[in-house]
Amino acid sequence: MTYSISEGIPEAELSVWLTKAATKFGTFDDKRVNYKNADLAPIVMCTVQSGDEILLVKRGYGLADAEGYWSTVNGFIDEIKPVAKQAQQEIKEELGIDVSVEQIMVRPSYTLKNPKEKRRYVVFPCLVSLPSKPQITLDSENTEYAWIKREDLTSYETLDDLPYAIGAALGLTGS
Repeated sequence: MTYSISEGIPEAELSVWLTKAATKFGTFDDKRVNYKNADLAPIVMCTVQSGDEILLVKRGYGLADAEGYWSTVNGFIDEIKPVAKQAQQEIKEELGIDVSVEQIMVRPSYTLKNPKEKRRYVVFPCLVSLPSKPQITLDSENTEYAWIKREDLTSYETLDDLPYAIGAALGLTGS
């Protein structure tokens, strides 16, 4: 294992953390936190599940991290809003599908350090369970998608911490 996992931030403390991050790292014109030079950033990682399959997306190039790797839908938490709302926004942006916040289960966060990535992340794993596979319309962040069984994850080129993130979203221990 080349990555390490440590304690995260409780969601209740995230707004205070984001306010401090805005001062430390600066903001874009729309007031979102700019993590370009940050050594730590909070993100949502959304495991979308339908039946016994999960959705993977292949990350495009020119992104913050994990370029060219298969992953789950993810994105920076760069504004003060509930994590489920941030997950809902990422799913809409990256997949073109609407889900309600009630369909999103936010699991406890953890801090991830992976030497293959530019910074450490506070990961908020989220699980989105769908009754059927929706029509997917990818945005420019991803180039392909695939519905897979979890045991087939090793057939895809992923960062080595992805199985942990998916396990955390699914509520499994020892992922």
